[in-house]
Amino acid sequence: MQASPSSADMSVALNRAGDDLETLLGLLEHEFDTLKRRDIDAFESTQESKNRLLVDLAALAAWARAQDPVPAAWQALQERLEHARDLHMRNLQLMQRQLDAVRGTLQTLRGDAAPAIDLYDRLGHVAHAAYSQSSYQLA
Repeated sequence: MQASPSSADMSVALNRAGDDLETLLGLLEHEFDTLKRRDIDAFESTQESKNRLLVDLAALAAWARAQDPVPAAWQALQERLEHARDLHMRNLQLMQRQLDAVRGTLQTLRGDAAPAIDLYDRLGHVAHAAYSQSSYQLA
């Protein structure tokens, strides 16, 4: 069982957090670029470093929130932490769209039931409809 870090260790980590956060932001930008290019090898090469930074920052966040008062150095990082969260969500959304596209392609190639197609109605809103030959009628 691992001993919990001392307050001195966490203070050192807090001093290093700004640099760690900048590294994380750079990794998230690089991750987005690799996802856009669909370069899976380059994407996977960033995951270990990114996950290690996330674990370290999460441990530091738990420690900082338990302090009374919360250290000013931690509070100063909040805007950049929120930016990192936003970049992470952007990357997650891109991955999800790419995964949906791959699933749709596989479904089509396998000849499964026709995938749902998003269509726009007259008001410009997305109307979800399943396309199938039987539902299509000529006027």
